[in-house]
Order: sequence, then structure tokens, then C-alpha cells
Amino acid sequence: MMEILILIEWLLIISAFIYLLVHIGLSIGVKLCKQTSSQLQPAVSVIVAARNEENTIGLLLDCLLKQTYTNLEIIIINDRSIDRTCDIIAEYQSKNPAIKRIDIETVPSDMPAKKNALRAGIEASKGEILCFTDADCFPPSAWIQKLAEQFEPEVGLVAGYSPYVIPVDKESRHGAFKKIFFRFIGYEEFRAAIWSSGAIGWNLGWLCTGRNLAYRRKVFDEVGGFEKIKHSVSGDDDLFLQLVRRNTDWEIRYVKSKDNFVPTLPPAGFSEFVEQRKRHFSASKIFTLQMKLFFFLYHSANLLLFLSPLFFLFCFASFTLLIESVGIKLCADALLFSSSVRTFQGSSYNNSFIIMEVLYVLYNSLIGPLGIFKKFEWKQNQKK
Repeated sequence: MMEILILIEWLLIISAFIYLLVHIGLSIGVKLCKQTSSQLQPAVSVIVAARNEENTIGLLLDCLLKQTYTNLEIIIINDRSIDRTCDIIAEYQSKNPAIKRIDIETVPSDMPAKKNALRAGIEASKGEILCFTDADCFPPSAWIQKLAEQFEPEVGLVAGYSPYVIPVDKESRHGAFKKIFFRFIGYEEFRAAIWSSGAIGWNLGWLCTGRNLAYRRKVFDEVGGFEKIKHSVSGDDDLFLQLVRRNTDWEIRYVKSKDNFVPTLPPAGFSEFVEQRKRHFSASKIFTLQMKLFFFLYHSANLLLFLSPLFFLFCFASFTLLIESVGIKLCADALLFSSSVRTFQGSSYNNSFIIMEVLYVLYNSLIGPLGIFKKFEWKQNQKK
């Protein structure tokens, strides 16, 4: 019994140290993200893979046609859509010669559908800079401008934030569960932005989102495109980012300007959210061993600190250690939140971030492993 008590106490102490250290590092990393305003105006190709997106593709094209950056072409890949997606794109094409449509009829056996569609768009592009978003996103008018400003000669890849937004006309119809659900997935994306920018600030890029991403065409060619990461259905964003960081000398940036934030619609419900996240987590299967160990230690530390009241309840930890463990976790969470809330406009979580953190622990502990050990299904209208 005494041996178990000592072991648990040491685990809690080590967990608190790891958790606090990571949060301090991320908080500093967000501040370290270099921001520039390059006056260069390279040719840009906006590339979007769309599959059965008739409800949003027109809204996306409206946003892209209102961009303040004018040296660009728009490439939409119609990936085997069976709804009106193709017709809507054609209508816009007839009025706007800058729009190019590529139709995908079949998917090769050696390349996942999303990567295959993006590869087709990249091969057809003429721009020096390739910008990516999804068909259910609504980029602000300065989106491309803010990305392009970061592309100094030494910069090869630029990432940005893509928050979830709930249409105002639908928000009032949701019950209590759905309101909490939508608030949490918004918070989880807010947390993802901190992870992405914090790591990039230390030149340790791990994560990013393909809904707000840009890189040079020569960078894509230099790393061999998606060939080295084609075994993962997901990962055209974060796995590609890791390829660039490990195999090139290009600098990586993260845009913190709110004028670059790309709003997107959330998953329609809990089941769609789980399927989406299982797919996202599946990319971690081909993370490097060091990265797998790091994330395992971090999330394990978070879970142990979260469970520390239970250890006290069953007499496996002292009251003093309980207070210290919970206190360190709360301080670490508050530090990370407060250091980034203004940057990523997260003030709406001021009164609920403790509840959000509880859900964040459960989310990573219960849903995260599903992406590694369980298969997931593709849906015709599932968000990419």
C-alpha cells in the first residue's frame, strides 16, 4: 500500500511539472511568432477540394472573389460530387475567368481522396504561392493578403487560424447539449491554434489546419509532394508541415492577425464530430516516435492531474498533494488561456474555460485513441 501511495504521489509531481512546463513553453511560443509585412506580390493559386458542397461552395466563391489581393487564380477541384456542386462552380466560371474547375472522376488506389484532389489542383496551378482552404469556409477579404505578407524570401510555409462559427439563425434552436457541444468544439479549435502557433514560435511546427494554409510550390516539389505521407487518409496539413520542418531549410510562420482568421461551419452533430476527429487523430499514427512520446506524456499528465481528486478520495494521495496538483493544473490552464485569449479572440470562453478544460481532458482521453485504434468511415458530405 505504501509503495502504491509513493508511486502515485511521484506520478502526480512529475505530471504537474510536465504539464506546467509545456504550457509555459506554448505561452512563450505564441508571443515568439514572427510577423512581417512583405511588400512582395507573388502570383497566388487558391486551391480548394470540394465534394458535395452545394450548400456552401457559392458562399466560398463569393468570399474568394472579394479578396483584396488580386494577383491570383482560383482552382476548385470537384471531387466526384453527386449534388449541384459542379453546376454551381460552372455558373461562377461563366462570369469569372479567374476560376478554374477540375473534375475528379476516380481515385487512384495509392493516394487518399483528399490528397489526390489537392495534388490535381497543385499540378494545374500557376502560382508561386499555393493557398488552401475548405469548401465550407468563409475567408475574409484580407485573407490572402495577410498570408502573402508573411512570405519573405526565406519563408516556405505559413499557417493560420480557422475558428468554428454557428449561424445566428440556427444558434437559438439548439438545446442545452448542443450549445455545450458547439461551445466545446469551438474551444478545442482555439486550443489547437495555441498548439500550432506556440510550436511554430519555437521552430517546432507540429500541427496546423488545411483550412488556412499556404506554401510555396517549390516547397511542395522539394519534399516530394504527398508521396511520403500518402499512407494516411488525413494529414495533408500537419503531416505536410512536419515534412517541411524536418526536410528543408525553409522558415515556417503563423499569422496572428484577426483579418486572416478563416471561419468555418462546425460538424452538424456529435457523431459527425467524432468521425471527423477520428480521421484527424489517425494522422498521429505516422508521427515520429519523439512526437508520439511527447503527446502521450502531455495528455497522460493532464489526465492524471484531472483524476487526482479520485486518488485522494481512495487514500492514494495526501490532501496537500491534491491541492498542489489541482492548483498547478488550474494555474497552467489559466496561463495558457490568458496568454492567448486576446490573440485568438477567445474572450467568449472567459466564464466557461474550466468546464471546457474538463471536456478537453475527456475528449483527448476518450476520442483521441479512436483515431489510432478504430477505423473510421467517409461520408459524402463529411467535412474534410
